[in-house]
Amino acid sequence: MNDHIHGQDASFDNAPHYADERGGNTALVCYGLMIATLFTAFATGLIALIVSYIAREDDNHWTNSHYTFVIRTFWISILYAIILGFFTFVIGWVPLLGWAIVGLMGLYTTAWFIGRNVIGLLRALNGRPIDNPQSWLFG
Repeated sequence: MNDHIHGQDASFDNAPHYADERGGNTALVCYGLMIATLFTAFATGLIALIVSYIAREDDNHWTNSHYTFVIRTFWISILYAIILGFFTFVIGWVPLLGWAIVGLMGLYTTAWFIGRNVIGLLRALNGRPIDNPQSWLFG
């Protein structure tokens, strides 16, 4: 009854406390920046890379797997972009066959990038770590 006098509900003390001193909000922002990089030519991806390097710490917190995942997603996508550029230069001039190969490689790279970031984003929203942040696929 004393709790009602001070304006606090008695059930408030029994509620589970989900607040963590290091929540996953920064990981969510990094995934948002990575997805936005599709429209900004890697500008926001570079910001997400820097933030991930700064936010990652040397403990076993669940967010560290997300930062490693974002970092690897950035560098692997740069590698895929270089490979795609090379194939565009070498066989992109060949009508139909070259265009088809380069187009399929571009579609694969884009789908991989979006899928990897959406999976990471969904796991971060649920407070779950990435199972295998060193993976080349989807963790």
